[in-house]
Amino acid sequence: MLDHLQQHFANLGNEFARPVKAAPLKEGQLRHVNWRLAEALGMSAILEDQTALQQLASGHGQGLAMKYSGHQFGVFNPQLGDGRGLLLGEWKDSRGELWDWHLKGAGRTPFSRFGDGRAVWRSSVREHIIGESLNALGIASSRSLCLLSSNEEVMRETPEYAASIIRIAKTHIRFGSFEEFFYQRKYQQLRELADYCIERYLPHNSPGDYQSLLDMAVINTADMIAAWQVYGFNHGVMNTDNMSIIGETFDFGPYAFLDDYEPEFICNHSDTHGRYRFSQQPSIGLWNLNALAHALSILLDQDQLKSSLMNYQKQLANTYQSGLNRRLGIQGLNEDDVALSQRWLSLLAAHNLDYNLSFRALADVLRGIGWQDSFTVLADSEDGKIWLCDYHTRIENQSPEQTAAQMDDCNPLYLPRSHHLQQVIEASMQGDDLPLERLFDCVSSPFAKQQNDYGFDLAPASDEKGICLSCSS
Repeated sequence: MLDHLQQHFANLGNEFARPVKAAPLKEGQLRHVNWRLAEALGMSAILEDQTALQQLASGHGQGLAMKYSGHQFGVFNPQLGDGRGLLLGEWKDSRGELWDWHLKGAGRTPFSRFGDGRAVWRSSVREHIIGESLNALGIASSRSLCLLSSNEEVMRETPEYAASIIRIAKTHIRFGSFEEFFYQRKYQQLRELADYCIERYLPHNSPGDYQSLLDMAVINTADMIAAWQVYGFNHGVMNTDNMSIIGETFDFGPYAFLDDYEPEFICNHSDTHGRYRFSQQPSIGLWNLNALAHALSILLDQDQLKSSLMNYQKQLANTYQSGLNRRLGIQGLNEDDVALSQRWLSLLAAHNLDYNLSFRALADVLRGIGWQDSFTVLADSEDGKIWLCDYHTRIENQSPEQTAAQMDDCNPLYLPRSHHLQQVIEASMQGDDLPLERLFDCVSSPFAKQQNDYGFDLAPASDEKGICLSCSS
């Protein structure tokens, strides 16, 4: 199966990555294949041989452990790199676009330090599902091609079983990839990496157009983080080594979607100071881009760096407000929309209301059904009544029925919420993969009600809200 992959990044040489033979998992078992992704990228034919796919995902092959460093919780760490994953190569789709294949859970590499190089079942299930969810929401993200389990025991906070995924992404080059060479003063390699990115991700630009490379990182990162905020996604570990140079969400750990609208929510219990809490993500995005710009300072002067970075906040604000307006069913964009939408969010926070389901409840109000379930508090509160009156004024020239239908088309019923993921993981560990398959199907088509959905459209009970996980997730 590796014969179908090209080796473009490998051509950069050993300064950029180390060849590593994967360590096969014990009794690897293929548990789920993402056929939607396979079909979209024209991979279905080569994946029909599931024995070959299982062998590849089990670690029977060789790949590249990529080198990078990065700022972790704001502190520079020069000793990072792929400690449990290998870049297998690039797949070219029918449009000529290249997609990285990356085996996560491949065993020890020269960058594993004291780790065992394995992924665990719990975190592998979570990553397999979240990529599909974000993609369905229109948020740039890596995706998982397949999920594989094993009976090999590894130690985390408690004993767990090893697992692996094959991750598909447009790139695995990170902000930290550039920091690696900048802080080692390997400026020629930094330039080669930048030229590689321009050739691959900005093919219509001239070689050496480094400002356009930074511009791309700034704009795409702003769009990505704005979309996270619109849909209530908390990444949890926004280190610069987890930031894609092209603005794709990847390197998932203790991520979570908001349950109640709680802006100061922290999904990572290792984040003791709340650096990566939900409300902080936009500012951390800019902090990380400044770190990237510093690494590119041998290629661009200060005016060029500042010119690129100045685009971030405006791009993020525009993308964020446009996204909120779509969710609220508001057509167009005017100067009063920021205040109106922020008052809506304040209502949700004040009354401890479910963030994502609140937009579906609002659509039902437009249909004349009225506030449902826990949202009736908005009908009884004075601030809720005033807001709804102002909202109706804003959309008075729109058809209520059409607006409600458009809202349903962008407001998900199904998200991989933490309590649902826990249910799926526990069932799969007992050998029941049906909940996993159903949640995967639901988040892949998140906007329309599905039969036999296991209650994945329901908000969590009070004791299921705000689950905080560790980086080992």
